[in-house]
Amino acid sequence: MGIGAGLNKAVAFKDIAQSNLTGSLAKAKFMVYETKDLDGFLDEIDFFLNPSSIVVKRSATFEEEKQNQATTQTAYKGTDPISLELGELWFDTYDSRENVRETYIDRLEKLVQYVPGTHYLPAVTLVWGQFTHSTIFAPEYVFYMKDLNVTYSMFLPDATPVRAKVSVCLTQIATVTFEDMFRQKQSPDHAKFVTVRRGDTLQGIAHREYRNPREWRRIAESNGLHDPLNLKPGTRLLVPPIL
Repeated sequence: MGIGAGLNKAVAFKDIAQSNLTGSLAKAKFMVYETKDLDGFLDEIDFFLNPSSIVVKRSATFEEEKQNQATTQTAYKGTDPISLELGELWFDTYDSRENVRETYIDRLEKLVQYVPGTHYLPAVTLVWGQFTHSTIFAPEYVFYMKDLNVTYSMFLPDATPVRAKVSVCLTQIATVTFEDMFRQKQSPDHAKFVTVRRGDTLQGIAHREYRNPREWRRIAESNGLHDPLNLKPGTRLLVPPIL
């Protein structure tokens, strides 16, 4: 982790400590970095209002293996990436008459765009008082933004948007340390085909098949995918072997 990331990490912990000492309201924010190792600080996006709800999703992948004509055995294949769903994030600039899109939403939209000069989405951590105190910089709680939905609900007479309701879904970026904790077997040594399911990402498929979400490029290159974020359900993808 670079010096800049370390400084911003210290700032995040300072915010938590001050909130604990003063009993003040802990404000939620996104800390944004160029890489999953939290290097290259990009932005700090303070929420106008704290989330009304957070849904944490954890799941495991199982596969039925046929033993004979009469019986099947369910085999554990791995732990799927964690996801966080944050509902009803309100952003409001009515009092200042600023454009809420320029002040807040444009910055959120950058979280679903590649970091300039790379093929990576920015890494995001959620900071919110005691809710994230023990996990704020844990490697398994570094995310990229999978979904961003914005509803503009108030406008000035000249059509300047001044209020927006936002919901987001964050999906875990697994790191080497986390992958090693959960790796159950070696990568497949033979090619296979998989069918894209609704909500699938290349990182998620690579995590299921290779136990390593960073191998998504291998799948993308083998299938000629130039836009890895545009996966259509029902598409058959070749999963090449790692020899």
